Amino acid sequence: MNSRFILCLVLLFGSPLVAQELPSADPLNAATSAAASALGVNDARLPGVGIAEGISEITGVAVSPLLGVSVIGAWTWWKTEADMRDKLPWYCQPVAWGIGLGLIALCLMKDILGAMVPAIAKKPLDWLELFENKASALMASTAFVPLVAIAMSQVDRIQRETASGVAMLPVASIADSAMHTPWFTVPVAVAAFLVVWLSSHAINVLIAFSPFGLVDTGLKLTKLGILAVVVGSATIHPWLGAAVALVLIAIGAMLAGWSLRLMIFGMLMGRDLILDRRADASEAKEGAKAFLARRTNGVPVRTRGVVVLDELGRPRFEWRSGFLGPKRSLPLEESRLVMCKGLVNPCLAQRLEGNTRPRSLLVLLPRYRGVEEALAAHLGCREVIDNALVRGFRAAKQWFADVFNSERLVVVNGRQ
Repeated sequence: MNSRFILCLVLLFGSPLVAQELPSADPLNAATSAAASALGVNDARLPGVGIAEGISEITGVAVSPLLGVSVIGAWTWWKTEADMRDKLPWYCQPVAWGIGLGLIALCLMKDILGAMVPAIAKKPLDWLELFENKASALMASTAFVPLVAIAMSQVDRIQRETASGVAMLPVASIADSAMHTPWFTVPVAVAAFLVVWLSSHAINVLIAFSPFGLVDTGLKLTKLGILAVVVGSATIHPWLGAAVALVLIAIGAMLAGWSLRLMIFGMLMGRDLILDRRADASEAKEGAKAFLARRTNGVPVRTRGVVVLDELGRPRFEWRSGFLGPKRSLPLEESRLVMCKGLVNPCLAQRLEGNTRPRSLLVLLPRYRGVEEALAAHLGCREVIDNALVRGFRAAKQWFADVFNSERLVVVNGRQ
């Protein structure tokens, strides 16, 4: 397994170095020349400016991959001479950035028209947008970010060599060589892209599962504001843009674990909702897949696991540390367990002593809708109830039914 993992890493970070075919004996030099020419960074500038602009560019694309790659591609195509456009990379071709901008226009239309309808009505489109964001991030991290990393490292190195020619200490020379080789900059650039994208994608997940239109608007404006700050600071000065980008990268690194768990939560929940997956009672009893609804006994929120019975028939929540680590378990007190039905997905809750409202413990996948009673009996839950949102919808439905039935009764009695 470790050998396959290492091979995948070599293919991921090594493939961009030979992506551009030029008549040269060294594929790395060929890719470097193509990247520098495509990005238009051959002009003379102070050493380090290429790296600063590259950091800002990678961070901005990480906030919104499809928008960033499409806009950069369109702008590069527009600024390039007509006879040189056929040599631009794939994302600078009109077909690529035209499709990207078209998809962005559809998403914008969805948001504008969605403001006229209840928030729940456009949620399927928000769930689809989750998977579009993942696909565009995969495309950008493998076919765009490495090309930018090659250009920002090699072009800056060439500019340093052609500058004043100041002598460097041996240690500084080694560090400078490491900083300006694609074998170092490409992995670092991809890692920086991923941590920023995870935090940005967390906003998309919150939008997809928020039932309130006002919250959706606020989250979208927040994401747009972050992107505007990155672009605006880089426009004012490359070093200011790099400083802002590094702050966002640091914040993304601190939130990486939380964002990763939220990404997996949104992916599995959205998959079940879009595909309308339904589990039968036997599948649910073999091990119901769930996420922790809150931090419990030091276990982080939204930790993914399964709900099973131990050898004595007692329910417990099992998960693996770091997805590949040893299996751990959290016992559940069946005497306090309550199964809550929901509009989107069921959940397991605990009814604590002295509290009338149960406290959410585990969020089950949407596939278990319809088998709540069988699963509750299997786990020994005390009761099966509707959650607050379902009770609110049913109360509103009953109110409308009572109002219209009473008006109809008055009309009928008036005719009599």
